[in-house]
Amino acid sequence: MKPEELRKYFELNPPAPTFDWKPWAKITDTQQFLNSCFTAIANYKGDYSNCPSYWHVKEFYDDLQKLPKEE
Repeated sequence: MKPEELRKYFELNPPAPTFDWKPWAKITDTQQFLNSCFTAIANYKGDYSNCPSYWHVKEFYDDLQKLPKEE
């Protein structure tokens, strides 16, 4: 999934403002987290797939997809 697709997904499906992502990672401002990741990806010199911020946002997306869907 490309960064543009991830950005579009999160624009249409914003996560909760705070999120207990991992036992060692609580995101206190998901929009700030996503904005900083996408900014870093945009400024990364080289292939985006090698950017650590891309790995973070992609892993965040993948983990959200594993959660039970709300009805």
